[in-house]
Amino acid sequence: MTPAHVALVERRVERLRGLRFLHPVPVAVVSPAQARRDGLADYDTSRAVAEQRASEELLMVLGLLPPGSSLRRIESAVYGEQVAGYYDPRRKRLALVRGAGVDDVTLAHELTHALEDQHFDLQRLESGGSDDASTAEQALAEGSATLVMERYAARWPSRTPVGDALAGLTQVTAGTPLPQYTMRELIFPYLQGESFVQALRDADGGGWTLVDVAEAKRPPRTTAEILQPQRWLRAQQPVGVSVAPAGTLPRSAAWRLLTGSTLGEEDLAALLSPQSGPLAARELTAGWRGGRYALWRRGALADPACAAPCRARDALQLTVVVDGATSARALGAALGVWLSQGLHARPLAGGSSWRLPSGSFGAVRADGSQVRVALTPDAALAQRLVS
Repeated sequence: MTPAHVALVERRVERLRGLRFLHPVPVAVVSPAQARRDGLADYDTSRAVAEQRASEELLMVLGLLPPGSSLRRIESAVYGEQVAGYYDPRRKRLALVRGAGVDDVTLAHELTHALEDQHFDLQRLESGGSDDASTAEQALAEGSATLVMERYAARWPSRTPVGDALAGLTQVTAGTPLPQYTMRELIFPYLQGESFVQALRDADGGGWTLVDVAEAKRPPRTTAEILQPQRWLRAQQPVGVSVAPAGTLPRSAAWRLLTGSTLGEEDLAALLSPQSGPLAARELTAGWRGGRYALWRRGALADPACAAPCRARDALQLTVVVDGATSARALGAALGVWLSQGLHARPLAGGSSWRLPSGSFGAVRADGSQVRVALTPDAALAQRLVS
């Protein structure tokens, strides 16, 4: 890949994206090992070890990752396979992996990131916030680059089909098997993000002005906006949602909060999809108006005597507000199916409690437009967390 060829693709990307590069993009050639190190360094910078462990525990408790999973090991597999090139917003450079043979459509995708970074500062979109906001902001950036990539492939076809290029970017063809939840998490920003960006362009008569506004001033803060772009266009904000107060937990048991954040529409759909199916899950969650989760632990997070997920010492609560009582009842029923089939829990008398094979308990309650779910070591506490 010569500097002249990179410059040629830059000029084409400028025409497609409607922006001009403020300066040439530095290009570095790195080894596959360096690409993996860069990716893991970014991951480690974005979240402390304690946050990684808490996230692992949360996802395992929910059944989204298998027991004993390591998020860092998963990230290593993602970064270590089939990465041909990537834009590094911290170093402000394009990295090409030695021997990988990056194609023009992939190069166009990464140069779109570089172009938008020069105008809008992509790191600002990684400045923190809730998990749901981070996913939505990533979908904006990846959706824009994916749309430019597809337009590039249509105008200047290459030997690499755009589908193959997109598969490489999302790692769907990686040699190391990845959990279903991880695959979904990788694909969402590209596919749903592209649909979101296209919806903004359609609303703008085919221009990029609304996309520029989103990237410069008002990025989407929820995955509900990504999935339903009219929410962004109408500046529709989620409702405030609170989890159970700390006093709900037994004072003598030394419970402490491990992690908590927004429970977004995409999070909820990912939870329901394996049992309800992707389309039904989207229908069940389309009325999302707000959500939060909280995971508490009784005792130390790292405990050799209680292998992850340590349900005997975890208390988890999910709270979701939807657009009405009918939607809440349907969502509550689907969450009961998730408990029964996804976590192999057995319904108890009364229909609102479940017993898990580990000996812990689950509870679901739909009350008006609100749905609460709890997973705890004992049935009484589960009921208290959903009341």
